[in-house]
Amino acid sequence: METNRLHNLIYTVGRITPNGVNLLGSCFLLNNAGLLATASHVVNNDDKNLVVFVSDNNNLLGYQDTSDNAGRVIPVSIYKVDPVRDICILKSDTNVTSNIRLQGSDSVQVMENIGVIGFPHCTDGRNILTFQNTTVGAKVLIESSGIKSKHLILNIQTRPGQSGSPIFKLSDMTLVGMIIGAYCPNGGGRVLIGGVDPLSLNQTTHAVSTEYISKMI
Repeated sequence: METNRLHNLIYTVGRITPNGVNLLGSCFLLNNAGLLATASHVVNNDDKNLVVFVSDNNNLLGYQDTSDNAGRVIPVSIYKVDPVRDICILKSDTNVTSNIRLQGSDSVQVMENIGVIGFPHCTDGRNILTFQNTTVGAKVLIESSGIKSKHLILNIQTRPGQSGSPIFKLSDMTLVGMIIGAYCPNGGGRVLIGGVDPLSLNQTTHAVSTEYISKMI
């Protein structure tokens, strides 16, 4: 997959409000026509007025104008949800597909280089597609509702807007995970500072294996 095409595959999820589109997080196109993946907490199991926001300003390899907020919205609905693994598949009526290859976390090793691509500050109104590279710090099994799932712990701190961002293995640009968020013991704290839970301010981020996305489509 060519990096100069990523802006055609990765978008923001938003909700139409009386004041415009409220951006919620990141999402990416899947190989099945009209399907996109994001984290389920991004959409909060509610597809009322839910859209994907598409901007012509998000060329990853060029300058992106922070004052250019123009774009178009594509209505989407919730197609499938895996609440245990925090995965949501969205569906639009468009017949667009991607050439993203999903492999899952089994194909990447601890200390291997990976890339995170998404919209870190979209929830703050800055819709800028951003690439970050880091390494896999650990591979873990996390139990929820009696089910153990494969996750990657990445050596990087992320922002709320990156929830739902795809994670690529840089050696072959295959998709191995999706950003879920920071580790917050006991569900996080009750105090937010600047809209951020202080417990999330650590140099690691969790990502769920994309093998579970493959099984949902």
